[in-house]
Amino acid sequence: MKNWSIVAFSFSVLTSINKSVLVAIRVLRAATELGWDTVSIYTEGDESHATFSDHAIKLDDTSDYLNFEKISAVAVKAGCTHLHPGYGFLSESPSLAATLPNFVIFIGPSIKCLKIASNKILSRNLAISLGVNVAPGSKVNSIEDVEAFTKAQGYPVMLKALDGGGGRGIRIVETKDAVEEAFKRCLGESPSRQIFVEKALTGRSWKHIEIQIVGDGSGAVTHLWERECSIQRRFQKIIEVAPSRLPRDNIRPLVESSLKIAQHLKYHGLGTFEYLVNSRTGEWVFLEINPRVQVEHTVTGRYLQEVTGVDLVRTQLLLFLPSASLASLSLNAPPHAPRGHAIQLRVTAEDSSKSFALTPGTIKASDINWPSGQGVRIDTWLIDGPLSDNTLPEWTVGTEFDSLLAKIIVRGSNFEDATWKAHRAAKELKIRGKVKTNQNLLMGVLRHPDWISGDIDTLWLERNTGTVLTAGNEALKSRRPTVVRLTPHQDPTMQENLKTAGTVALQPGALFHLTISLVGSSNTTRHTLALNSIAQNGFPERLSGTLQTTLSSAPLSFSLSQSSSAAVSSSAFELAEPNDETHIAAPFTGKIVELHPALSATMNNGPIDTRNIKKGETIVIMSVMKMESVITAPYNGTLKRVGKGIRVGTIVGEGMLVCVLDGGTDISISRL
Repeated sequence: MKNWSIVAFSFSVLTSINKSVLVAIRVLRAATELGWDTVSIYTEGDESHATFSDHAIKLDDTSDYLNFEKISAVAVKAGCTHLHPGYGFLSESPSLAATLPNFVIFIGPSIKCLKIASNKILSRNLAISLGVNVAPGSKVNSIEDVEAFTKAQGYPVMLKALDGGGGRGIRIVETKDAVEEAFKRCLGESPSRQIFVEKALTGRSWKHIEIQIVGDGSGAVTHLWERECSIQRRFQKIIEVAPSRLPRDNIRPLVESSLKIAQHLKYHGLGTFEYLVNSRTGEWVFLEINPRVQVEHTVTGRYLQEVTGVDLVRTQLLLFLPSASLASLSLNAPPHAPRGHAIQLRVTAEDSSKSFALTPGTIKASDINWPSGQGVRIDTWLIDGPLSDNTLPEWTVGTEFDSLLAKIIVRGSNFEDATWKAHRAAKELKIRGKVKTNQNLLMGVLRHPDWISGDIDTLWLERNTGTVLTAGNEALKSRRPTVVRLTPHQDPTMQENLKTAGTVALQPGALFHLTISLVGSSNTTRHTLALNSIAQNGFPERLSGTLQTTLSSAPLSFSLSQSSSAAVSSSAFELAEPNDETHIAAPFTGKIVELHPALSATMNNGPIDTRNIKKGETIVIMSVMKMESVITAPYNGTLKRVGKGIRVGTIVGEGMLVCVLDGGTDISISRL
């Protein structure tokens, strides 16, 4: 019998590293269970999946992941028979598939199929030709094209990057004034810089439904039912459930349309066909094809037999062996109707108290407690494989990575049973340290009456974030038992021990937010400080050393909380003074992708006609997890100077000074 071998790696331009590490680990495990030899490709800081493979090959730089010739050469040199491209950009790339020699099999659809399925416009056109419903839409090359479309269709409309994904490159536009900014942001989040516009179907009752398709490349296709992904924030899926609680009559036309398109494409492997469905009117439209295994596949098929009992990744691998067919895998007909319900919770490194900003930092194995028990499964990259030699593993969440930390998948005999199991699992989860998670958001959704009743749509979470977080925070508070213990002030022995017992490792360059008051005074002020050196570390009870800040020389008492951007070197930048309203600070940690012309000219020592910046103008555009956010001028002002180290392409930390903007009397006006 021939020995099969496979290359798996984690990099993906669009779905980013953390999500792709999850699928790389998943593929390596499935291949190992089949007796295949496994090879992983990795780079510095991206090693989690490599410890699950028999062999690991290190690339020089992450840019090598986009060098198709180099990837192909690695597969050939390693003697691999197959290559699995992961979740995102590479899995949808006809170019990568075309670069591989004939004896290395690309695990995915054919090149001809990929050229259509990976292109939102071409897949829409195919759907139209086959009589499948789509929303009105068109490719656009300019802001004027978008405005022309809105004149015919009206608002709201949705702008989408042709090669977007994971919530990136998508903006809803409700007024003419918002077109230009949305167009720029979508363009900035599109690797190919191609945009199209659709009539937005985002009102109440519109649900996001996905049909899971499997094909063997001969024209034989089948389906594994549907999943619902309507719990979204900024078009990023947060919670998925399978099957949907929509009536079967609402699901049947989606299944039929998916099979029709897949048969026409002679689809090979796994694919997801996405739709919007109005639960009130029954109206539905086709959105796009994802020609790959997806993050949310776990609620549809898994070796723990969630819903269908089909292990999707194992099936995907087997379909690319010689003479494999749906019939040979006993999949020539759809499986039985879904049994029970499965729910997937996406645990992300986000701080809900700061508009869900990414919280970069380090997570140690000792910081984590995963839920477990009957019907609970964890998929995570915060794990060491069998070949790891780490005794005390730790992992870094960086600003360039996706925020996904783990997927919690639960299964119950019915929807209510699955919901309570998900509730229990979410409550058991603990990730300690400075990396915050969206645990309270997940808890809040599961406890909300609308979740229980099924009154959910794609913008439901956006409308109800406040009440959801309140419910989630209350639920998490109830898990903590009341413990009575002496404080250091009550116990002299404890107080003495705290003088030398440092419990948290700190390094020079760590960034903090500081609230201080004069001794004996109730008046407080806010500051930001960075540690230059550490003389004695008893943190969090005591910390001494030198620091960079603007504090009073009078005796001070203070409370200290560490910033999520501690990993950014403060020596390369300067701190914004929180009490000085002329200081414009970075509101979160991220990469600078664009600066106001006045800042750019000043930064490059070039001539500028004016330093005036109007209220509402974009001062800086920052990218976090490849999604762009705009920081605008809070008032009319004159640029006095640019903060130290501010450059396009650099990563700045939360609280760093972007610029000084003197607004004169406009500052006091803006506060009214």
